[in-house]
Amino acid sequence: MSGGPPQQQATLAALALRSGHVVPLHELITAVWGEAAPDSAVMILRTYVWRLRKLLEAGGRDPQVLASANDGYRLLVPPTSVDALRAEQLAADAARAREAGRYDAAAESLAEAVSLWRGEPLAGVPGPFAQNQRSRLSELRLHLLEERFDVDVALGRHAQVVPELTGFIREEPLRERPYGLLMRALYAAGRQGDALAVFGRAREVLADELGLDPGPELRALHGRILACDPELVATVRAPAATGAAPARAEAGEAGEQGPAPFVRPAQLPAGIADFTGRTAELTALSDALADRDRTALAVATVSGMGGIGKSALALRVAHRVKEEYPDGQLYADLRGTSTDPADPGTVLASLLSALGVPRREVPGSLEDRARLFRTVLDGRRVLLLLDDARDTAQVKPLLPGSAHCAVVVTSRARLAGLLSGSHVQLTEFSPAEALALLRQIVGPERVDREESAAAALVGACAHLPLAVRIVAARLAARPGWTVAHLVVRLADQRRRLAELRADDLAVAAVFELGYRQLTDGQAAVFRQLASVARPSIGLAAAAAALDLAEADAETLLEALVDAALLESPEPGRYRHHELGRDFALNLTGPDTTAPDEADSAVQRRLLHHLMGMAAEAFQWIVPGDPVHSTITATAAEPGDARLGDLAEARAWVVAEFDFALHAVQLVLRRQGDAETELLTVAADLLVALSSFGQDIPYARIAVTAETLARAATLSGNHRAAGRARFICGNAALQATQLTRARTNSHLAVDACRRAGDRAILQQAYNDLGVIAQFEQRYDEAAECFDQALALAREQGHRSGALTITLNAALARIRGGRADEALPACEEALEALRALADHHGVAHALCVRGQALHELGRLHEALASYEECLDLCEAVRIPGQQAQARYRCAATLNDLGLTEPALDAAAKAVAHLRTVPDRDRDQGYALLIHARVSLDAGHRDDALAHSREALAVFTRAGLPEAAQARLIVDTAATPNPAT
Repeated sequence: MSGGPPQQQATLAALALRSGHVVPLHELITAVWGEAAPDSAVMILRTYVWRLRKLLEAGGRDPQVLASANDGYRLLVPPTSVDALRAEQLAADAARAREAGRYDAAAESLAEAVSLWRGEPLAGVPGPFAQNQRSRLSELRLHLLEERFDVDVALGRHAQVVPELTGFIREEPLRERPYGLLMRALYAAGRQGDALAVFGRAREVLADELGLDPGPELRALHGRILACDPELVATVRAPAATGAAPARAEAGEAGEQGPAPFVRPAQLPAGIADFTGRTAELTALSDALADRDRTALAVATVSGMGGIGKSALALRVAHRVKEEYPDGQLYADLRGTSTDPADPGTVLASLLSALGVPRREVPGSLEDRARLFRTVLDGRRVLLLLDDARDTAQVKPLLPGSAHCAVVVTSRARLAGLLSGSHVQLTEFSPAEALALLRQIVGPERVDREESAAAALVGACAHLPLAVRIVAARLAARPGWTVAHLVVRLADQRRRLAELRADDLAVAAVFELGYRQLTDGQAAVFRQLASVARPSIGLAAAAAALDLAEADAETLLEALVDAALLESPEPGRYRHHELGRDFALNLTGPDTTAPDEADSAVQRRLLHHLMGMAAEAFQWIVPGDPVHSTITATAAEPGDARLGDLAEARAWVVAEFDFALHAVQLVLRRQGDAETELLTVAADLLVALSSFGQDIPYARIAVTAETLARAATLSGNHRAAGRARFICGNAALQATQLTRARTNSHLAVDACRRAGDRAILQQAYNDLGVIAQFEQRYDEAAECFDQALALAREQGHRSGALTITLNAALARIRGGRADEALPACEEALEALRALADHHGVAHALCVRGQALHELGRLHEALASYEECLDLCEAVRIPGQQAQARYRCAATLNDLGLTEPALDAAAKAVAHLRTVPDRDRDQGYALLIHARVSLDAGHRDDALAHSREALAVFTRAGLPEAAQARLIVDTAATPNPAT
């Protein structure tokens, strides 16, 4: 019950500490205010009493327990309801018990009385009465502690009382009696020198602080210790059943004398016979624990998710180093992942018992047990294994203080609060380690007979040691099963966890233990991100998916990492373990009636977040492209302005590519329920990502885009279908799969026309032009480019129009219409120079060089190529530089400059060999190198280069293969002159 305002608390205190007695109003006023009582004190007190009655009534008590009586009030509660009165009653009980020789009963009463203090009495309560009571009750507590110490010494509980008295003296250094009690306890424990040292410290403290010598009792005790008085080691015996007076056991009799003999424990569980792998971790931990030159306690911690093999490794380490700890090994299962974790005090009681401390000498409080534990282990070499710790708070009281001891701790949490000398964070087995464990349990012959199936089996277990052990146990128990049969059983991810069970081992149970410890918010995050966080998820995306502020999302995600239910492969990214994801996907929330609906909301928020970020990245890679104004990104998207430049845009796309592709695939898997708006967003997202084709695996976008195109066509979403078909066609074009590219680009044109999507229609026409040009249908190519150019100009897409102009010029050059192409090149070049578009200028110079070459103006062509090469070198455009080199080589060759031509062609070929997905350019460079070599009389070089060019063009399905074959035939024909 809350006592209310401070003066109201003072009123309650005055009534409670005089429970059963009438407290007159004038005494209450003095108790609360002293001499500074206000004129309205009586009225205020009556208000306080009225409020207290209401509080009593609300707490289920009869408000009449606070009754009016004469000119005051009386609180009618049992004395045992007031801690201070109960403590005084217990003190009296202890005194009577001791007088009757019942020392055990006296000790119990005193311990119970001391336990009633929970901090400063009446803390924060104002008034003279409360202040006086604080002083009185604080003194009472010190007196009761001294009485309990005295009784414990009389009972021979020396091992328990020495650390307690040491701590008490540190807090109260000016009280003489505790010094005497500590001297008696130490002497009785066989530590005469320590007992005499205590007297010396007492004399120094009293002299320094008070200018006094120790009192006569302390000096007399000092003399008795010097004289080795045998009476000082005698202890009391419990009284006989008849209530006879207490007797004392003389020194040398059967009573306890000094600490119990030290027992050497050997509690380590048996090691695991088939322990496999973890070589580096085993060595690191063993070396840390075996270091005899250390100056502090060695604490080795092993952390990781459930089933990862923490306990097995810790046990292996403990058995390996136990010979370094001849005084024994202790073991405790702390049950940190259970709903009932072990209490540190209970664990300490068990450990002290294992070390030979009698149960009756084990102190009552956690702090006292910890102090005694450190005392018993001081100077000894003992190894302690603490398995399955919940957190740092559970472990700290269990740590010895001696540098000669060592501790191994396992926990799912990192336990950052422990000053660990060595820490190992376990991850999944490597494939080799997982297969080694499988061989150990199943047998090498059976595993080697199905080597590929065995690799697939441990892969289906996500290389989790527990899962591998379970499947191995199942195979060992079923000799008739093949490894491949079990692989098939694990293929269904919805049933995989059900299959990963053998006897009392189950992977699902490992995750269940961790999941039960989560708060509702943490559990919801664990469930909701399971379907979307593949392969991992960034903080910003997670916050958007969960509809949380980033700070709140990070708190929840980091809590899941601490619980070993999520992994954080790098700062700000999170992922489920593969089997942990299976577990999460099979969960439902406590109040969720429609989990699909909840998943859909998460996916929708995530997709819109990714779209907003991708739209921003798109603007950096192709500024001014009209496509940007057509994609479905909202201006209020929280990700706005997160990307500061093109480098950051590239980094975001590379980091989120796999994740974004998975988000689109999730939408498509729900295709039966997929809304047409989500298909549009998904298509726009792929379009934005596709603009970073050199930075991402473009072919993987095409696979997803193909599925999206079919879904959009079925739903009648022509806009999404057109954009998806454009991506499919463009990806095929990049891979020079011309038939596939042409089919998809025509489908894109048709869908974009239906949807009125001019931005993508422009791109699709441009791709059709490139395809026709590759197939040497140059007039058709020019026509497609002209249509694309018209759309670009309609949309005000100046940079796009200039690029298409150059594409159309190339088509006309190769179609024998260089005279039409050259003016267009000059116009585009001038415009690109005005825009300071270095890449565009370099391309225009190269195209102009080709036009001039075809017109026979070779020196002008050479000058254009050289200007292009200089620009590429200055601003580092290696791809365009290589293309300009092999075009320049052809012009140099026609000018009769053979050696420079060979050098330029060789440099172009060398560069293009290092660049993936540039088959057509590499083929052209090889073809020109072959021509130049043939003209120079280097027939062997010409044959080698032309054969390689033929292979490139044939593989790409390009018609230039015919030109390469002609040079092969020419170079292979013997020279008539020889």
